Amino acid sequence: MAIETVGKPIVTAACYCASCQEAGRQFADLPGASPVLNDDGGTGYVLFRKDRVHPLKGAGLLREYRLNPRTKTRRFGATCCSTPMFVEFTAGHWLTFYKARFPPESRPPLEMRVMTKDRSAGVELDDSVPNYAKHSGRFMLKLLGAWVAMGFRTPKIDFAGK
Repeated sequence: MAIETVGKPIVTAACYCASCQEAGRQFADLPGASPVLNDDGGTGYVLFRKDRVHPLKGAGLLREYRLNPRTKTRRFGATCCSTPMFVEFTAGHWLTFYKARFPPESRPPLEMRVMTKDRSAGVELDDSVPNYAKHSGRFMLKLLGAWVAMGFRTPKIDFAGK
């Protein structure tokens, strides 16, 4: 499975919400899965505009996972190796890639931590980047700026198999 991203990401963040933690645990339970949860329980993400993401090979190997059948959030993993790849909010204009899927030398630096109110008890976060209890205004402005740049389009991804 290989996916190309073009240009700079919208934002790089670590999420501590209960859903990301649960999905991370479920992915970790798959045979041979690569972990997505950081040691502190957060999940590192890199967000890209949907129009800047292109499958290169193996798109048919993707499988959709949902925590709830009615949710608009779909997580995709490669069935060949149980590797979590990305998250899609179906009504959104971006894809949220697991940061661990990028080679270490090309991983963009962490810009912020979000949803820290849901982090596990006893987890202390340093102040090397901003820590937001919820999704911050800064996070939302970055998403809005990307949407404006896309002409308010919300492309559908058609390379992700079910």
